[in-house]
Amino acid sequence: MARMKKCLWGMCLLLISAAAAQAVPATDSGTYFVANGTPQVNETLIRSGKNNNGRIEFSGYATFDLSGIAGAAAERGILLSGNLKVFQGKPAGLTVDFLGTYGEGDLTVTSGAEWGAAEAVVSRSVSPKENSFTVQMGLPADELVSRFAVFRFSNQMQASQWDLASITLSLADGAAARVAQKSEEPARSAMETAELYHKMVPAEKELDPDWVASLTERGHPLDAAIRGSKAEDSLKYIGMPVGGIACGSLVMDGAGRLYAWDIFGAQPKGIINQDVALPEGYVGFKNGLRKTIRIHDGANFMNPPTVEKFPPPVTSGFALKIQGGSEFAMDAAGWETVEFEGQWPVGNVAYNDSKSPVRVQLAAFSPFIPLNVEDSKLPATVMAFTLTNGSSKPVSVAFDGWLDVPGRDAKLQSASFNGATGFSLDLPKAGGQKAGSLGLTVIGDAEPIKKDGANGLRVSAELAPGESREIPFLITWRFNHDAYTKKFNNAAAVASYVSGNFERLSSQTRRWADTWNDTSLPQWFMDRAMAPASTMQTANLQFAGDRFWGWEGIGAGPGTCTHVWAYAQAMARLFPSLERNLREVTDFGLYQMEDGGVPFRPSKDKTKVAIDGQCGTVLRSYREHQMSADDGFLKRNWPSIKKAVNYLIEFDKNDDAYDGLLDGEQHNTLDAEWYGKVHVLCSLYLAALRAGEEMAIDIGDAAFETLCRDTYAMGSKNIEKLYNGEYYVQIEDPNHPDAIGVGPGVYIDQVYGQFWANQVGLGRLYNAEHIRSALNAIWKYNYLTDVGPFREVFKKGRFYAWKGDGGVIMCSWPNGGITEKQREFWTFGYFNEVMSGFEHQVAAHMIAERDPELLTKGLAIMRTVHDRYAPAKRNPYNEIEFSDFYARAMASYGSFLAACGFEYNGPEGMIGFDPLLHPENFRAPFTAAEGWGTFSQTLGPNEMKAELAVNWGRLKLQSIRLNPVGLEVGTAAVSVDGTPLNAQPVKTQNGISLEFKTPVTLAANQTLTVVLR
Repeated sequence: MARMKKCLWGMCLLLISAAAAQAVPATDSGTYFVANGTPQVNETLIRSGKNNNGRIEFSGYATFDLSGIAGAAAERGILLSGNLKVFQGKPAGLTVDFLGTYGEGDLTVTSGAEWGAAEAVVSRSVSPKENSFTVQMGLPADELVSRFAVFRFSNQMQASQWDLASITLSLADGAAARVAQKSEEPARSAMETAELYHKMVPAEKELDPDWVASLTERGHPLDAAIRGSKAEDSLKYIGMPVGGIACGSLVMDGAGRLYAWDIFGAQPKGIINQDVALPEGYVGFKNGLRKTIRIHDGANFMNPPTVEKFPPPVTSGFALKIQGGSEFAMDAAGWETVEFEGQWPVGNVAYNDSKSPVRVQLAAFSPFIPLNVEDSKLPATVMAFTLTNGSSKPVSVAFDGWLDVPGRDAKLQSASFNGATGFSLDLPKAGGQKAGSLGLTVIGDAEPIKKDGANGLRVSAELAPGESREIPFLITWRFNHDAYTKKFNNAAAVASYVSGNFERLSSQTRRWADTWNDTSLPQWFMDRAMAPASTMQTANLQFAGDRFWGWEGIGAGPGTCTHVWAYAQAMARLFPSLERNLREVTDFGLYQMEDGGVPFRPSKDKTKVAIDGQCGTVLRSYREHQMSADDGFLKRNWPSIKKAVNYLIEFDKNDDAYDGLLDGEQHNTLDAEWYGKVHVLCSLYLAALRAGEEMAIDIGDAAFETLCRDTYAMGSKNIEKLYNGEYYVQIEDPNHPDAIGVGPGVYIDQVYGQFWANQVGLGRLYNAEHIRSALNAIWKYNYLTDVGPFREVFKKGRFYAWKGDGGVIMCSWPNGGITEKQREFWTFGYFNEVMSGFEHQVAAHMIAERDPELLTKGLAIMRTVHDRYAPAKRNPYNEIEFSDFYARAMASYGSFLAACGFEYNGPEGMIGFDPLLHPENFRAPFTAAEGWGTFSQTLGPNEMKAELAVNWGRLKLQSIRLNPVGLEVGTAAVSVDGTPLNAQPVKTQNGISLEFKTPVTLAANQTLTVVLR
């Protein structure tokens, strides 16, 4: 008798492929089938079948608990029955085999090392009648001495997709009750369901005091900026995007090598598409039906791409040649010392070697100028190398760059323009890659060369002692992306534009990088707040004509999914016109329905509304209004915004009570319909009502203002019914006892609406003490310094955090309450996962509460994400969730706004700052509707001084709000570049507002100064 290794305990069905050797993988409840070793499933349907030359092949396994069943009784016969749906063809040739039994240890079968090869003890054909089947078989009593019986189903005749479900086992003579299938996990006692969470998520986090100190102190030894070095082997995983917005994906590693090259017009899956082996004993996506970790499940998290692992499709490189000396390739191998410092959108790489009298500094970027979309969506990468002669003698050098696309039958075209020298490669269509052109240009003079068979350019230079020279190379392309096709006909045209405007594009990009990093906030904090925004420079973003849209993550989740993108904050603050485009062209222009609903995938599903996405669309509309220079956006879109708010109010009215809370079937970002009163959705609803009220006030719609305010007033009181004394819970619908949800669990998003209220200045939505208690509960019950031990026990879920990584799990049940039925849903695995976009949301909320303990906890969560993506471990720019460069992660920018205490309303001309970290000496960047710059303040016992400097564009002001932190203000002096302004100080709830009698417009390079005494 062959032996099988011990099964994972507590799974309803065990799937074994024909190729599975010893391990027994596990799945969720139901009956699944395996076709040629690959489990088959389609959403909630349990289907099987692979057409192999007209023959549908499958096999599957079901296990049943036989505890208490006497062998003699079973020998009299058993009945195996179930439901059967045949989608096409005839259900001929379906057989069921009894393979044997097993107990808590090994499975015993009569022959073969694998179930697929096992000889049946008893075999019977199945004769379906209509949509069900029953088969009776007698089983040898001595085969039923153990606890579980295993049955195999197979089909060898022509048919099509089959759906088998609800398989039950009973005794033929009815002597015993129905025998239950083996459950996914054994029934747990209260200790096993509740105390297991307490055990696996310790309440005391035991954080390193030095690490905690680094959370707030710029320049602390543990202030971990995004840096890498050859010495620390932390260059290879870096993949900083260096292409234009919506122009495809091109990333650079920490040594200056370019890879990915997803610029050719074929939509990729992930930055690099790969499958990774599922760790032994873990349950793959869709309840074990995925036997590998796909790109959507965290493959690039578990196996971060490098140039060595995935050689790029384009041959490119750069090298320095010292006359009479050595040649140094611009990569990690070519130099003794290579160091990377990431200040996205600029990546800086320093190369030094004792054998080279010349040191090299690379600044790599694509033009990126906040608020200027046109010049930030250029299909161009700048590789600007600065050569410095560090010796005491003149040095003659040659600096080479080369570029080729092997296997594409490229035609070489030379070009010179605007003081630049270059060439382009005309590429024909190839598979899914479009025809187009790719070029290399040097700003200045160069000569054509061949480098290892590739076309290249050489710049020769004489460097005096101490002299530096910048050599900017441009890589440009044109492959029919709508982001740039109307503007450029080929790669040479792109190069001509960039070279002709190089000084402006380069200086403004660098000025933004300098502005962002000119701050008193810790560098790790600034890097993590901004890093996810790099998704804008990947294939995650698209244009369809003039319509802007985005995936959830690269190549995954189409339609600028409303509930995913509702978390993101960075793009709306850096390029507010892109978010306004989403509202006006897509949400309200093409897809809003008559009842006001906005489909959550407006490019795919034109009818299905997600409640969190609907609320988010309303809240984003209010944000887009605030990030506008005037009230034109609100006036144009108010009828549609009003309908969107009213959709939610009518949803409230149509449930069991019109009470300011939502009820009924509610689709949400965890890909399921939840029922009852769901804390997170009710919280968002209240925020949307407040936003609706504020917009109604601005537009002068008094009746709708009253409706929103009155409905909100009910809900802000009634939501306390969901508070259990420590945190908010979902009140589940008794009419849907088997629906998925979190019930009494501690859910990461339970007070998500307040996060949004903080982002757009809506004030406190409901009980402050209870909200803070809920946030503390998330920290207590969901935050882990190492998720490894937790995932060893809770094995379902995708892989966005792994052993040694900290993180916040999505939901825990420290007081019990999760049901066995809920565990059967494939979406249940989400609750065990760690997803950075949700973590950024709760971190930003904790910071904004202005409570010292919650401030530390919020920063700790954000830093935990940052450490998870440390360059030595993974790509620090690629926060992964359902594919690479996931949009939800742009919620990180919300933490930056919270730390600054930033508020802004463009149409009202109001800007405000109330910093949390070191307000006595604070400095940070800001963006507004038409300009960006730097805010700074100093606080002393008798004086506060604040400055608002505009570095680009302009800033229109009617008022500025500040918090003098206890200073009794007697006088207020306001000036612009030394010229006094007339401003009236008015006390506010959190400080003072300086109201200008005449609107003030600050131009670029102007500074407004405020002195309060």
